[in-house]
Amino acid sequence: MDRQQYLLEANRQLSNQKYYQPIPETIQPQTQTEIRQIIQSLCENKYITGKQRDFLFGPDTPRQRHFYLLPKIHKDPQTWTVPFQVPPGRPIISDCSSATYNLSLYIEQFLGPLSTKHPSYIKDTYHFIELIQSQILPSSAYLFTIDIDSLYTNINTTHGLQTLRTCFDRFPDPSRPDRELLQLIKICLSNNDFSFNNKQYLQIHGTAMGQRFAPSYANIYMSEWERGALQKCPFQPLFYFRYLDDIIGAWTHSLTLFHEFIDILNNHHPSIKIKHTIAQDHINFLDTTVFFDNHNNPTKQPLTKVYFKQTDTHSLLHKTSYHPKHTFKGIIKSQIIRFHRICSKTSDRDTAIKTLFHSLQTHRQYSKRYLRTIKNNTLAALSPAHSSTPSGSQPPDSRLHYHRPGGKQELDHQN
Repeated sequence: MDRQQYLLEANRQLSNQKYYQPIPETIQPQTQTEIRQIIQSLCENKYITGKQRDFLFGPDTPRQRHFYLLPKIHKDPQTWTVPFQVPPGRPIISDCSSATYNLSLYIEQFLGPLSTKHPSYIKDTYHFIELIQSQILPSSAYLFTIDIDSLYTNINTTHGLQTLRTCFDRFPDPSRPDRELLQLIKICLSNNDFSFNNKQYLQIHGTAMGQRFAPSYANIYMSEWERGALQKCPFQPLFYFRYLDDIIGAWTHSLTLFHEFIDILNNHHPSIKIKHTIAQDHINFLDTTVFFDNHNNPTKQPLTKVYFKQTDTHSLLHKTSYHPKHTFKGIIKSQIIRFHRICSKTSDRDTAIKTLFHSLQTHRQYSKRYLRTIKNNTLAALSPAHSSTPSGSQPPDSRLHYHRPGGKQELDHQN
């Protein structure tokens, strides 16, 4: 992006006084004093050791946090801040080496496990495929997806802390210092100051992408939001799964009732607004397309294939890059394995491989023979004949062999 375009989008966001407030100077010295007092109390009460206390104290001269944007070029260009010129930006506040960076690791140690304790939890793409492939739907069913609008910046801090208290009460742990933990989280959320373009700001609403515990905090907040919202709905989805702020479900009632369902969710909390998509034949979710192959039967089972966004250029490592030879092979092999695991049908897997290989040959200088050799060797290793399943037992789904956690998050960083 042109510098002036980047500044235009950043200043547009930072001028919103609901979320950000200009301040004359950093408040990290005061923040550091507050958190060190609580950390010292944790040490005195034997929740942490002296060595852990020294680590949580962080650097004596903390680094200033910095604000930056990740341009959302995958959004419809007509909806950009300046249509077709300036895309909206995802706000990130770099927390590295700040007064609260080490502390955020400590907080995540407790929030991380709690963030998975809800029935709609999805770990990653492959976990989602395991969940979806066992579903049997009536032929008239719809698939829908829901996206939360700007989740991180719209989490009300007071309500978020109350949600954490409720979660702590629901899952008690005598080794967890609940009171001190809530105090520390409140400081991290309320004292999140940063710099941009030589100016100082304070975030006064929501949380920031950049703090290590932010995804878990948002996940716990959403679990409480959906628990309350779904209780209000007289008609429920057949299934309902969520990856952080991305939701997918199946709807077996009328479209009129579905829109009433959406209205209930949209009005459950004033700061949480949603966008939805509904379709009967296929829908995109995470990096997959969920679809149905046969519409003539009374029931149908969801199938999956790889979903490429229009902005995906498949710009993997250039063949002339100065890397060890096995690196190039490993990157291509991992993508083939990913396609193999996601695609229910061999034809869809082969189409995804063909799309990738065409880009690598055209733009990354990979030879056709080199790619074909890696493909043949990788697919041969994935075939049932190479399975180590004991004689007489059923072979597992070959898509579940090479489990690597973090699918969606890794894709977000790539995109």
